[in-house]
Amino acid sequence: MYDTIKFVIKESELDNAICFLEEIPCRISIKSTSSNRVVGFLKNMKIEVRNTTLIVQGSLLKYFKGYNYAECLSVWDVRKSINKLSNELNVPMRQAVINRIDIGICFSMVNVPWVYWDCLLHSDGYFRSNIKQETLYFDKYDSQLCFYDKKTEMKKNREVENLECLKKINVLRYEFRFKKVTSIFGGVVRGADLYSPVFYLRVLQKWYDGYMIIQKGFVSEVDLLRFGGKKEFQRSCVALVMGQFNLYEVLDREFAQGKINSKNKYDIKEVMKEAEKLLLDKENFISIIDELTNKVSVFYEEMKKSVENVSPYRWDLLNRMADRSLRV
Repeated sequence: MYDTIKFVIKESELDNAICFLEEIPCRISIKSTSSNRVVGFLKNMKIEVRNTTLIVQGSLLKYFKGYNYAECLSVWDVRKSINKLSNELNVPMRQAVINRIDIGICFSMVNVPWVYWDCLLHSDGYFRSNIKQETLYFDKYDSQLCFYDKKTEMKKNREVENLECLKKINVLRYEFRFKKVTSIFGGVVRGADLYSPVFYLRVLQKWYDGYMIIQKGFVSEVDLLRFGGKKEFQRSCVALVMGQFNLYEVLDREFAQGKINSKNKYDIKEVMKEAEKLLLDKENFISIIDELTNKVSVFYEEMKKSVENVSPYRWDLLNRMADRSLRV
């Protein structure tokens, strides 16, 4: 569930004295340096030291699993990934202040992702913007909802190996981005909070509510169109036209004006009768946005249960197992 996280920690907040400018550079791949600043990477995580402040930002899921498209981090995975980061930097990241949290999940969809954008209409307080074809944003000062085509993003980032296993499916990613963490949660959030069950459920709830409060529309063009073959496509196109205005009336007028003969009128009516079956059955269709809504709901319920259904004894056991290799 967690993706990009921004950790910020100062030397003065640590129990043990440490100089970041001396300790961190030997543990990362350095990209640039100056007298009081070092920038580099630890795997995918961007590491920056500014005087006595350490800033770590990147996808926690990608850092821990190597990718961020197929799974999500459980509460214990979050704890283990933060412990791993702490060991590699020799800094207790559980004490760091969290300045940004992105949470998201990828869904395998029937249609290409951009088809769903027209159904996501409005959310109070958010500015809606459609960036090109593959990305849709709902943005405000403290948070942002982002819907995008994960495969397109991976192509831009040249993640060729990972793309191969997604070749035959459409992948839509929905993210909720907390830009003002302290403001949204009403206080300072630290690394250890990320694997607190209570906080984890609060984050999950905001992700879910963020999607559910979006005003959604019905895109009849997409719901009616069929692409199973030439005849099926032609019939669905006629049904689409019939749904917009009275095609029988138009046909009678054209016949009365002598623009078509009786045979043509009969043949066209037969086509319209077949197409009409699609319109009559239209109420039985699942709107395309219902597909995404159902997937969001199922994921939310599954993740919620995965936290709520754990006994106190098992929580304690899993936490001790996660902390077994922690050195700082």
